[in-house]
Amino acid sequence: MSKKITGEEEKKTKAVKPKKVTPQQTAVKPEIEAEEIRLAAYYRWEEKGKIDGSHLDDWFEAEDSLTD
Repeated sequence: MSKKITGEEEKKTKAVKPKKVTPQQTAVKPEIEAEEIRLAAYYRWEEKGKIDGSHLDDWFEAEDSLTD
């Protein structure tokens, strides 16, 4: 059997609107962002077999993966 929903119960089940988030609230400190990229690039370098001279490719790949 299905239960009939009253007006008051319907109000309780409606989704809550998300709060607006400003860019200042989601901004990441540049030094933290750089450290995250640095670590991601390092792990990429390790995964690729620690190839000499691949640091720029690893950095850009890490940066792209973190900013998507």
